[in-house]
Amino acid sequence: MMRGMAWMQPPPRIRAVVFDLWGTLMSERRDTFPVRARLRFERCAPILAKYGIETTQEEFTKHHQRSNSTLARLQEYGRDVSSEERARHVFYQFRPGLADHIEEADVAAFAEAYGGVIEHTPPDLLPGVREALAECQARGLRVGLISNTGVSGGRHLRRVFEHHEVMGHFDALMFSDEHRRAKPHPGLFQATLDALDVTAAEAVFVGDTPRYDIGPPRRYGWWVVQVGERADGAPRHMRVSRTSANCSRASPGSTSQLNGSGPQVEVEGGFAMLARPRWLTVP
Repeated sequence: MMRGMAWMQPPPRIRAVVFDLWGTLMSERRDTFPVRARLRFERCAPILAKYGIETTQEEFTKHHQRSNSTLARLQEYGRDVSSEERARHVFYQFRPGLADHIEEADVAAFAEAYGGVIEHTPPDLLPGVREALAECQARGLRVGLISNTGVSGGRHLRRVFEHHEVMGHFDALMFSDEHRRAKPHPGLFQATLDALDVTAAEAVFVGDTPRYDIGPPRRYGWWVVQVGERADGAPRHMRVSRTSANCSRASPGSTSQLNGSGPQVEVEGGFAMLARPRWLTVP
């Protein structure tokens, strides 16, 4: 090396793209909620009745929503429960002393009845997602997903992926109920990197919620891209209008803004938005 000459390490090659699920790849249809509520009650009521709990759909919905809200607060601290533990927690709302005495077979049946309703009223795949996933795969990128789960656990969401015929595009699927860790826990992000066999500097996280999808992976050394305009105090970062928007690698250290006025916008923070239908450009 010549004396006095500074050498810069080349930027890392992007090898993986990891997506959030809700609001990034899929969205719920509110018109299906009444049907889902009825099916959930009809499927769960016989199991509750076996343990002497007679209830109405209105009362059941109230208790299950209270359970879901409580467990959602747990996720704020990076923790989660399994689908079976979630099932016991619903029993707890009706009769606290009973929750630990439900037979394992009934817990499993309740978890399936409770969370499996989503398969009968599946959420929609957002426009352009199928093409974006296929493009990532075609370009040799590893593709992953990290999702905090709710009523429906990873086993049910995998079936939704199969319904939409996108399962084959993923190399790793990480659901919080299966790991008992939720975003923003660093362990869930690291488990994804390990499964994809990449480093944080080689991975991009794409999501819509700054609190869980932008701030945490950014702190852990990932590249980040936000879908949509939701703001919750995260530092300035790249934003795109939808998941199918395309990006190209740029130098790190600044902040990008999407103005929609031309084929390419000014960039900071690692990526540049393009208006053309190629989603991601890598070397």
